[in-house]
Amino acid sequence: MSQAQNLIRTLEDNSLSILSEAIGDVRAHGGPTLVNVSDDDLQIALYTVLLKIIDTLREKSAAPAEVKTDTKTIFVAAIRDMMDYVDGQSTYTVGHTRAVTKHVVQMASRLGLSDPEIDDLETAAWIHNIGLINQAQKLDALPRTLTQDELKQARNHTVMGAEMIRPIQFLSHLVPTIRYHHARFDGNNNPSEPHGDMLPLGARLICLADAYQAMLEPRAYRPALTRDQALLEIDKMSGMQFDPALVPFAHELS
Repeated sequence: MSQAQNLIRTLEDNSLSILSEAIGDVRAHGGPTLVNVSDDDLQIALYTVLLKIIDTLREKSAAPAEVKTDTKTIFVAAIRDMMDYVDGQSTYTVGHTRAVTKHVVQMASRLGLSDPEIDDLETAAWIHNIGLINQAQKLDALPRTLTQDELKQARNHTVMGAEMIRPIQFLSHLVPTIRYHHARFDGNNNPSEPHGDMLPLGARLICLADAYQAMLEPRAYRPALTRDQALLEIDKMSGMQFDPALVPFAHELS
């Protein structure tokens, strides 16, 4: 039995216990913003992810030997498909994660990072919004700006996403990147959390790419910004929301 087939069997045989433990972990680490998310909603969201992973593993493991790939590659491919699905649940976010990933890879290349480092950041960019399978995604459709409480609820997806990947050995090192990809560079959103250069480079890159792409996309409460308008907003927040050393690279994004 192959490694992928062993993993499929393990996931299928232990799905209920995995979900129970995952919900407990998310509750333990998610903070008060998860209070309004029911256990049923969490279980449905996590079970959707698990089923997608199992289906993709089963499909890939049945491929001819010459095109089979390692388990990590199969898993990441499943995550990509899932994020396309998550983004597609709102007309305002279709293709968002793909675009953010492209921006992150482009900036990482301009920084002169190694191929393995760029590959790692590409994976982080693909999964940075994995926590949006919770209630937060519905807030994108509200025809107004979010209240402070709603904004906190939306940003809860960073906590959920980080805890979802923590048990996965080949993704666990990305937990800080996923957890802090909405953290401000100046630390003003939460002084007790890492800020400045203490933030992972991946988190700083995703924060910049995510905000840039979001401004280029329409929302229910505003039209899309032009590229020049988006870059002007990024320049205004240089050193505050964004790493000032990375802001010039945003001007090179297509």
